Amino acid sequence: MSSCRVWIFFALAVLSAQHSWTAQPNTLTANHFRFTVEKAPDIEKWFDPTDAWGGADGVFSIPLDAHRLLFTFGDTFTTRQRRKMVNNSIAILRLEGRTPAGIDFFFGQTADGAVQSFAVPQDNRGVFWLAAGVRDGSQLHLFAAHIELTSQGGPFGFRQIGESLLTVDNPDESPPRWQIRQQEIPYFRSDNQGSTVIGSATLDPMDGPYIYLYGFDEEKTPLFPIKHAIAARVEKGRMEKLSEWEFYCGPAKAGESDSPDALLTTERFWTHDFARATRLAREVASEYSVSYLPVLRAYVMVYTRLGLSQEIVMRSAPTPVGPWSAPLLLYRIPDVPEDIKAFFYAAKAHPALAADDELVVSYVANSFDFARLVRNPDIYRPRFIRVNFTPTAK
Repeated sequence: MSSCRVWIFFALAVLSAQHSWTAQPNTLTANHFRFTVEKAPDIEKWFDPTDAWGGADGVFSIPLDAHRLLFTFGDTFTTRQRRKMVNNSIAILRLEGRTPAGIDFFFGQTADGAVQSFAVPQDNRGVFWLAAGVRDGSQLHLFAAHIELTSQGGPFGFRQIGESLLTVDNPDESPPRWQIRQQEIPYFRSDNQGSTVIGSATLDPMDGPYIYLYGFDEEKTPLFPIKHAIAARVEKGRMEKLSEWEFYCGPAKAGESDSPDALLTTERFWTHDFARATRLAREVASEYSVSYLPVLRAYVMVYTRLGLSQEIVMRSAPTPVGPWSAPLLLYRIPDVPEDIKAFFYAAKAHPALAADDELVVSYVANSFDFARLVRNPDIYRPRFIRVNFTPTAK
């Protein structure tokens, strides 16, 4: 995360502290399940800073196959010494079942052999922050936020100028040999009223014909921007056909339709006009996860409350688009005693690492003190927890 991005988060933290919010009970989970939370050092150790990779934020995971799990990152220190930062990197975690067995990190390389970001905008304008992605048949698709520095400079000297879809035609080869094509996604808005972005999360139900894509619609308020989750879908094998993406525009609350399945099958609930997308869940983050949790027999959305806080929350739903429950507080991240300027964000689940009765969730701790950030390799790197669910008597 760049120093500019840090200051954006600082402004949001000050404002959000003035906002009253309370996590409400999730009826399904609170009434029929108990859950416990424990740290996951067996996963966390694979992301310890080394001479090959020094720490990053973002931390999205995309299964490439049964034995390889791709991670994408945002701003990344290239080594544990933290003397250089690039704008994105990736890693491939090798798996035996759901257990990590090894990891390799990858950067890009300039013509003269210097380390650079793994993915660079083809128009050489601005930078990419890598986000969610999905393997669809023989292709891999990655979302990338297109960011540009502005003449304003200072702590607010950047803006998002678009969102790109990166398509890898040969994801079974080693990443340095990947053939990557870039497309600008037309479903992007940024104006005085807020922004609309797709690329926060993806979901591939193995037994369905569609891939679901998630993002946020931002609402400007007197205190701070509030992000609302939105969803789209595209037929499998058609991801690059951007004009075929459909946005969910049906009801968001339980009781507004005859059955949850009707949300997916009713034609009028889907539109090609992203401006009509239904706001599905309030106060989400710009990055989150949506996955199916077998023990709950429900889809779950995991994110950091308001995008920046010590609270990791979960919503559940019977379908990929809702209706979503009220947020359930899963975990309050402990303070960093040695760094009173620490802050926390980027929570999301990683189902490829989890058993059927648990969530494996990552988050990132950062610091408003950039010098401390550079000195301390224990922050600005992925942290992991396990949330174990146990059914209770009804």
